[in-house]
Amino acid sequence: MASSRFEELAKRIEELRQCFLPKEFDPTGSYEESVYEHTRAFRVLAHAEFESFIEDRVIEVVDQAVSIWKAAGSVSTSLLAVVAYRESAPAIPESLSEAAAKPAKFPSLEARVDAARTDLHRYARNQNHGIKEKNLLRLLLPLGIQEVEIDSAWLSATETWATARGDAAHKGAKMQVQPDPQNEVKVVNLVLEGFRDLDEQMAKK
Repeated sequence: MASSRFEELAKRIEELRQCFLPKEFDPTGSYEESVYEHTRAFRVLAHAEFESFIEDRVIEVVDQAVSIWKAAGSVSTSLLAVVAYRESAPAIPESLSEAAAKPAKFPSLEARVDAARTDLHRYARNQNHGIKEKNLLRLLLPLGIQEVEIDSAWLSATETWATARGDAAHKGAKMQVQPDPQNEVKVVNLVLEGFRDLDEQMAKK
């Protein structure tokens, strides 16, 4: 079952489709320049929605995992992964007195878990800048999503589309290939369905 955050995403993508793209597509694929401009806008805004969704969902999952652990002591896959994937960890004290005297240097287990969660929050909110493969892996692996659970064909298609989005956002129209609105909807729906699958996987972690 999809999360409420994914349902919000799907609704927003449909709103953008209705707002920017033709109700009916031309079978010849020929459109006025304004349609191509609207298609580029659709691409950029849809990308922003996908990026916002995955960042929000990752934070939601890890926050829930930490809360459950603190309340009931249950360790989920996502909690284990967020600690395991933390890039740096404080040293282990050599004595209890050393740990008590220097809590900042030798934090407790709860403090270490909170620090791992904070690191993932920081990356998602401040350092992530897209939905390319490197961005998604940096967000998904620390939640316990394993490499074999990610559809490589979908990941490749998303990478290609996200690169095209970069062109739409950072290059002038004369430097771009005119985007076909019908194909754009097809690709965006493909990307959306992949995020639906990931959403369901994250709910199990």
